[in-house]
Amino acid sequence: MTRMASNARLAACSGFCLLTVLCILLSAPVSAFADNGRQDNRAQQRAGEGQHIVYDDVVVTGTRSPHTLSDVPVDTVLISRDEIDRSSANNLPQLLRGVPGMSVTNLDDTIGADNLRLTLRGLPLNDGYGLILVDGQRVHGGLGAHGDYGVSLNRIPLSMVERVEIVQGASSALYGADAMAGVINIITRSVPEKRSGTVGAGYGVYDVMPRKGYSVEESTRRRRQAHASFGSPVGRASGLLIQLAQEADEGTGRLPQQTTRDSAMARWSTGFGGNVTAEISGDFSRSLRETSRTVTDHRYDREIDEYRISTSLRYDSPIESWRLSGYAYKQDFIQGYPGFTHGYRVGDTGYDQAEAIYTWYGSSQWLTMGAEAQRQSLDYTIHNFAGDGSLESEIGVDRNIDIYAIFLQDEIFLQNRRITLVPGIRWEDHSVFGGEFNPKLSAAIQSAEDVTWRMSVGRAFKSPTIRQLYYDDMYRHGNDFRQSNPDLSPERAVNYNISVERAFPDNGWWSRIGAFRTDLKDKVVRYDTGGIVTIDGDDYPVLSYRNIDEARIEGVELSFSNLRRVGFILRGSAGWTRAEDRSTGNDLPFVPEYTVSLVPGYVSATGRTGIESTWTAVGSQYRDTANDDSIDSHYIVDIRIWRQLTDRMRVSLDAGNVFESHRGEEYHAHRMGRSFGISIAGNL
Repeated sequence: MTRMASNARLAACSGFCLLTVLCILLSAPVSAFADNGRQDNRAQQRAGEGQHIVYDDVVVTGTRSPHTLSDVPVDTVLISRDEIDRSSANNLPQLLRGVPGMSVTNLDDTIGADNLRLTLRGLPLNDGYGLILVDGQRVHGGLGAHGDYGVSLNRIPLSMVERVEIVQGASSALYGADAMAGVINIITRSVPEKRSGTVGAGYGVYDVMPRKGYSVEESTRRRRQAHASFGSPVGRASGLLIQLAQEADEGTGRLPQQTTRDSAMARWSTGFGGNVTAEISGDFSRSLRETSRTVTDHRYDREIDEYRISTSLRYDSPIESWRLSGYAYKQDFIQGYPGFTHGYRVGDTGYDQAEAIYTWYGSSQWLTMGAEAQRQSLDYTIHNFAGDGSLESEIGVDRNIDIYAIFLQDEIFLQNRRITLVPGIRWEDHSVFGGEFNPKLSAAIQSAEDVTWRMSVGRAFKSPTIRQLYYDDMYRHGNDFRQSNPDLSPERAVNYNISVERAFPDNGWWSRIGAFRTDLKDKVVRYDTGGIVTIDGDDYPVLSYRNIDEARIEGVELSFSNLRRVGFILRGSAGWTRAEDRSTGNDLPFVPEYTVSLVPGYVSATGRTGIESTWTAVGSQYRDTANDDSIDSHYIVDIRIWRQLTDRMRVSLDAGNVFESHRGEEYHAHRMGRSFGISIAGNL
């Protein structure tokens, strides 16, 4: 079987047709307003009488220069703080369910949910195909990351997040390696302009469902969270922000496993003369997961400490800006425990980076140039154990990977800014693979008032992961052994995007439809070498990695929303994706053929009461490269009801996975069932 089942295709087509018809029906009554006014008057039109959300929030990730969301020349999705507060999500991956091209329903809504299968435009983020940033800075690992190179998206408590910017499509021209599918920038809260604070707490219960042939002990489990923050101006030109959070739950395994994460973040900002700003920030988190009760000698099987400190000096004027910044990020981790047959890993990894960016703002041209120096450090050991708990071997990696890069981007405005051309290029010198040039050309065309076309073509590359490349010997991984391949080549891709966006500001509607294609060469895959390791009479296969000739990922994405603050609110998205290994004709694993998300809601005229529901449908997908095993199509429904008790206090009630979907994995995994929660948050 090399293609998805016909009923999945029918469901995908039906979902697209329904959403398309809905957009047409909703847009038709207001199409006469499409040519009213000029682009320069958009913000005034959208402000109206305060009933519509202004669609002119500033985003910076896509071009590293400030643009309104409506005018940014590359496809960008923004999730605002207001959307975070209304959402029923308890962590960042769940918050991204409505982003077209994202697949997140393979994750449970717990702190340590495995990010292994989280994909963006058909490529797994855990394997480094999408770049994860916190305040524009690279991070690594984290609770929920899978494997040595894995990166978790669930690394910052939602209470600390101000907004999330998602840039879709290859972005190596600005960000270098690992930005093949796009960039997700998690932007934390900034220093407030006046003294303020927040406090909040939540408690919930959830069920863990059995899978075929395996029951669950203590199926009803608990989760909790608490957070607090304080910020204030200091003196005439400085300010301080401090944030604290704690989260805990009991996992979704057959036996409960208590998982906790304590997080702290602080930021200091000082202005000099109005145009110059200096900032220093730091954060720390500690994550612990207890072993199940079947292991009595070891309390934890995950211990992760993460540290990050960053500094920046920025100058801004109407005609130019420059920014000097540097940061250090380090993760100390212990995964597993002595005797654990899937590997006991101890060590640390991290990033150190210095960066300089300059932007000149001309009347018809913005020029951005920058340089960066980065070091990724790896220093840890895998202890391999036999089934009887005896130590078989120790495999270590101790390596520094240095990257030096320069980039140049030119934003050219034509026809009274109705046309924007953005050529850009980045040269990157990788200490293992040498030099890489990554060009990109983007264009935005305003063909009519509030109608914008966006097009781009760009090159991207990705280096192999740690386990694929750097280990000197085989290491135990459960029921097999893994072996690195030092002869692997980096993966390279060319990405094409086209989309059209239309806004109806007087009536508060917005929609976008687009298509993309990624041609990926030298993709790294795991394969069975045919080798065997025999231990105590048992044979274990040896797996390694190799480059395949080509993979192609293509798809169509649709999203729409009405931008009202009160009354009936509706937004939705849909995506169809085909990801094919061109060497075999098989589909790539864990890429659903379609995703559909609808988020209806209602906010009372006073703005003090609201309800929002998220309905997500996901098509079937394969679990393996041979396409012999699949995950069934499924849907999930979540609901949040909130009430503003006072001007400073809000209470929310949540119901998750209302219809107890097994997420298509009834035969393979225990999954989170129905959940209920209550939370209260207030401003001081």
